[in-house]
Amino acid sequence: MHILAGEALHDIAMKTKDLTPEQIASVPCPTCGAAIGEDCELNSGALRFEPHRDRRLSAADAMEAKSGKNKRH
Repeated sequence: MHILAGEALHDIAMKTKDLTPEQIASVPCPTCGAAIGEDCELNSGALRFEPHRDRRLSAADAMEAKSGKNKRH
């Protein structure tokens, strides 16, 4: 089980490392509710230095889906 967790973490890192800030901001944040184009926030309302992990994953999924659609056409 430990190896699978390590592999999953590696996949997540590989999936999100090449995203630009614009690509990440192109999806809403499921964690803090930041809208498309807005920065993620802390619970206090202050801006985060980085987007939430779930937002990066959502953006990576969106980019994958978009590139998959482009390959079919």
